Amino acid sequence: MKRQTLIYIIVIVLIAFAYIFPLYWLITTSLKSYIEIYANPPYWYPPNPSLQYYLDAFYKFFGLKYLINSLIVASTNAALATLSSLLAAFVISRFQFKGKDTLFFSFVSMRMAPPAVFAVAYYYMFCVTLGMKDQLIALIIVYLVFNIPIAIWLLLSAEENIPRDLDYVASLEGYGPLSILFKIHTPIIRGVIVIAYILTFLFAFNEYLFASFLTSTEARTIPTGLQGMVTVAGVYWSQMAALGVISALPGIIIALVTRRYLVTGLTMGMA
Repeated sequence: MKRQTLIYIIVIVLIAFAYIFPLYWLITTSLKSYIEIYANPPYWYPPNPSLQYYLDAFYKFFGLKYLINSLIVASTNAALATLSSLLAAFVISRFQFKGKDTLFFSFVSMRMAPPAVFAVAYYYMFCVTLGMKDQLIALIIVYLVFNIPIAIWLLLSAEENIPRDLDYVASLEGYGPLSILFKIHTPIIRGVIVIAYILTFLFAFNEYLFASFLTSTEARTIPTGLQGMVTVAGVYWSQMAALGVISALPGIIIALVTRRYLVTGLTMGMA
């Protein structure tokens, strides 16, 4: 075996270990008891695995409710963000109008700014002025503001790669702008559309900052629900790890189902 090949293998193994070991430790922790977690030396695997901590996380700590809230917010946000961004990217790419570059820059600049910059403004707007604290719709609106720019950036890059001759031929066949978009463009860039949906879904599903002050009880999502397991009586590590494992499943499932689009979609979107 060549020395260079051996180095590549070692690097890949180390990178894989860095990604896989935390997940392994999270899963094993979710199956350990309180005593087993604090054992010294530590147990590298659960000696007496139990699924009771998953039931506790779901029902005692309302993890099922938080999971449903997260799925509602993330899926609704991803669908609306992807659809609106697809329309915006098509308009910016195919139509000439005054201030087009400024409009695109204004979209992208929203995502460049740190989210914490907008925290006070959003709290005052939704919690004080509009009275929308602890409502899922408030989270969806806020997440749209931050997800649409990144989705537009991805989809606009893909739109720019589609030859305009296709639009001309389609227009000769009687296709209108919307027909060109959904019947001609969408099948070509479906990989990028899937990527945009996945990224916006994961951002909304995992977001903590805005959810921490826009929700309190009824609209809590999984990231904010985890903090409920830190109490004055102690930290419920097993239940917290169990809910962490559950929260990782939607992203893993989506990635596995759409893996055929991941490479082509990212490549086309970044071109």
